[in-house]
Amino acid sequence: MDRATLGRLRATLGLNEVGRLGDDWDELFGEVKRTIAGVSASVGLWRDVDSQGWRLDIDLLAEPGDSDVQDLLAAVRAEVEAAGVEVVSIASRR
Repeated sequence: MDRATLGRLRATLGLNEVGRLGDDWDELFGEVKRTIAGVSASVGLWRDVDSQGWRLDIDLLAEPGDSDVQDLLAAVRAEVEAAGVEVVSIASRR
């Protein structure tokens, strides 16, 4: 991810600016608590130091229904893609 794309993604998701692309050991590149599709969530943007891959961690701050989670994932996916970043996969843990 280049600096411009990272900036767009942070702005689109409302993430704070932490982490430096030039520092191979920086992992956290932004986080925010917000309501998405009616669901309160904490969102964090992470870079894996070994693979240099990127992921968004979305922690739900409440117990929403399954349809609420799907709405949240669809909204986040739309925001990520609007920033010009391709979503490769979505994994879920319960």
